[in-house]
Amino acid sequence: MNTKIIVHHSLSSIPDNPWKSRTEWLEYDLAVKWIALEARNDAGTAGFMHIIRHPDRPYEWYFCDVHTIEPYRRQGIATALYKEAMNQLRRYGKAYRITASVREDNTASIKLHEKMGFFNTHEAPAFPGLLSEPGEKVFEHYFAKEFPARNTPVHQDVLAALTGDDKETVCAELETANPAAGIFLLWAGETPVGYRGYKNQAEYVLPPEWRKHLDHNCLKIWPFECH
Repeated sequence: MNTKIIVHHSLSSIPDNPWKSRTEWLEYDLAVKWIALEARNDAGTAGFMHIIRHPDRPYEWYFCDVHTIEPYRRQGIATALYKEAMNQLRRYGKAYRITASVREDNTASIKLHEKMGFFNTHEAPAFPGLLSEPGEKVFEHYFAKEFPARNTPVHQDVLAALTGDDKETVCAELETANPAAGIFLLWAGETPVGYRGYKNQAEYVLPPEWRKHLDHNCLKIWPFECH
């Protein structure tokens, strides 16, 4: 059966289903920015989830209320919902961290999150306004976007800060960089966190806190797309 993912940004577009009242609660009571994703097939709603923005940390979003209706489980619906949710967050310039709460005895959910690049922090959930169940732990995922470095004052300053080189050295590297390979900056939201191609360094050079995410396999780097 063909299933498509519908993205809802307003209450009026959500069909009457068990999750609409939850969305209304997010809108009127919790008063947070939310996005609802619905997996829909010819028979109706097959799955649903919410992503909500942290009220105090605009770079952080929370995945919750993930549910696949019984007849359609083990058909990749939760994976499809997560993929589209992650794709939606690429539109938000400040976003770079995703969290989710997972019970440590929920093997299926743990496998889903590990497959999608989440790491178990072993910390208890503490999202403002939301209750957690005993045994739940925070799983986290980070994403960053790469952009080509240009020989402009802004990029010169960024590379100088990241590399520790003086601006003259940075300008010379930008001027003589191989056009086919190039130098790329890695941005987490509005913050530059790494680079590659500088002085022919093929791998990304990252500070320890971001290298840790890469080592934990919970950092997704979105490559630059030339349009």
